[in-house]
Amino acid sequence: MSKVIVVYHSVYGHTKVVAEHVARGAEARLVAIDANGDISDAEWTALNEADAIIMGSPTYMGNVSWQYKKFADATSKIWFTRGWQDKVFGGFTNSASPNGDKQVALITLQTLASQHGGIWVSLGVPPSNTKAAT
Repeated sequence: MSKVIVVYHSVYGHTKVVAEHVARGAEARLVAIDANGDISDAEWTALNEADAIIMGSPTYMGNVSWQYKKFADATSKIWFTRGWQDKVFGGFTNSASPNGDKQVALITLQTLASQHGGIWVSLGVPPSNTKAAT
């Protein structure tokens, strides 16, 4: 069985709820980034040993939270050794508004996966191009 980790940051609990649902569906372990943008050494080990990493952050001011960014920046030591090369990655975000640049936050997560040489999994949903599309 594959080892899947959902690593996320949540302030008000909304991203945590999404992370819990994603983890349940993927049979994954949850790793919460704390209020200081940190995770434990054991959680770093779990991420390094995972086959897939699903990343989640709220969208703040058009991007991921600073705590998530701090975590992402801390992965540079892993990047240097190509430790996450060829892992499978996915991601999610949310915010209180129906827009608010969630796309930029998702692109940030996808770029992080790409920097690590990971394989990004998209939804595979084609755009709707008819009035009848739902």
